[in-house]
Amino acid sequence: MKINKWKVFQVIQFVLFLTVSIFLFVRKVDGSGAENTPEVKWISFAIWLGFYLFLLALEYGIRFLVTIKKRR
Repeated sequence: MKINKWKVFQVIQFVLFLTVSIFLFVRKVDGSGAENTPEVKWISFAIWLGFYLFLLALEYGIRFLVTIKKRR
């Protein structure tokens, strides 16, 4: 069975995303020492999700360009 390296990387990246997301919701105090309220937790998660989606869009864009170039 052939394992695609790109798929393995995507799984590792998703596990890292879930780990950081759980950390953002579990921690009581953020890095500046301020208490995390539910609103702050959701804002932190939204920023983290935006960064993750940006990376996914970048990766899929590069993969799309590479597959087009291989077809030529």
